[in-house]
Amino acid sequence: MPQTHTRLIALLCSLLLPVSAWASLVRWTGKMPGSLQGYGSSAEQLAALTGDGILIYAHAAQPIQLPTFASTKRGKFYSAAVVLPVPSHKVAALLSDYSGYAQLFPTLKSAKMLEQRQHISQVKYRIHIPTPIPVLNFKDDVILQHQRTDNSIETLVIDAPIPYGAGKIEWFALSAHQTLVTVTHWGDLAQPKGFLFRTILNALPDAKLGLPAGTNAFILEALQRKFKSTTPRALPAGDVPAPELSVSQMNKIRQISQKSQEPVSFILPAYQVSYGAKQEIMRFSSSYQYYAQPASKLKPWLEPQAYQHLFPRQIKKVHIQQPSARQLDADYKISVGLGVIQIPFDFKLRFQVQGALEQQFQAVEGDLRYVQGGMQILPQAEGSLLNVTSAMNIDAQAPFLLRAMRSMPYHELLPALGGNTVLTLKIQQKIK
Repeated sequence: MPQTHTRLIALLCSLLLPVSAWASLVRWTGKMPGSLQGYGSSAEQLAALTGDGILIYAHAAQPIQLPTFASTKRGKFYSAAVVLPVPSHKVAALLSDYSGYAQLFPTLKSAKMLEQRQHISQVKYRIHIPTPIPVLNFKDDVILQHQRTDNSIETLVIDAPIPYGAGKIEWFALSAHQTLVTVTHWGDLAQPKGFLFRTILNALPDAKLGLPAGTNAFILEALQRKFKSTTPRALPAGDVPAPELSVSQMNKIRQISQKSQEPVSFILPAYQVSYGAKQEIMRFSSSYQYYAQPASKLKPWLEPQAYQHLFPRQIKKVHIQQPSARQLDADYKISVGLGVIQIPFDFKLRFQVQGALEQQFQAVEGDLRYVQGGMQILPQAEGSLLNVTSAMNIDAQAPFLLRAMRSMPYHELLPALGGNTVLTLKIQQKIK
């Protein structure tokens, strides 16, 4: 949660897989992992795991070579998938119309074709992210080179705040009226350009952990809203939603997370949650992270005090009260620094023990009133899976600096996804 402000600005800056300017088209052959890698090259298998939400996962670390830098780098590509209720030719037509991206993605204001030769195009996109805080307004140009194939568009970053990166969008026909769309990308977050972007990432380096997942989610959420119309599901009081997964799918999640050392995350469909007389539409994200350690080693990280150990720079103070035998109330005093700006707020959560390895939490008062979720440790034959599910809405009565984040696109889903990702990876850093 402390990384919300930075993550939203940063991931939108790197929209569409944003690196050094080139005068003409660049010849290159993308050597990126396919999104179906690990799923037996089966679009149907990946679609079944994706379900009716968005699935996000990482690949194992690998050497990365691009024509925009000289020496080989090492990094991880991140993939995401969504199933759309439209034929594949409609998806292909939309994604191949680069000038239409300004209407598809909410941060893009214009798209200008710089050069085009056969199936290769170099396009300059204008990104504008306005906020009520002038110093945090972002406006910049991004130059991307797109290369169309039969069922994919490979993208090379030419000039952007994330100066080195590449990726591809793929589409697979599942039936006459259903298409699996995937996005795979890598971006070098170690060398950001531009004063604002660099200042934000330097102030909150943990935000880099959640940025790749957020970028993929941003792209596929735009496509999902273009082609899907859904009605929020009613969530019974006290429930935390979860993806419906078979035993074999849980084994697949464990294998993917164990190999990549990153969480496998699901962005679930919208739910209608009751807060007294008020109904709030919330988007839950559910993340699964594999750890080599047994459940007993993970259990301390379920405690409310653990957050301060994970985020000591942001969480200044924690006060714990116990209103009942199975409840703990935690009052967090938080301050997020963004250079010359400090964002202080109070965050109050009630933790409800559900079992020895499970708890749920919900906001009670504080500056963030609509937060809900849970954590559960799932012992495995070797090691453990930690499942973190959460949703967060910033309401219209939040303090000004928090309320400003409501101007960001998809502010109702990206903070929870990023928070899950950062939390699970910070725990991984601590227990190694």
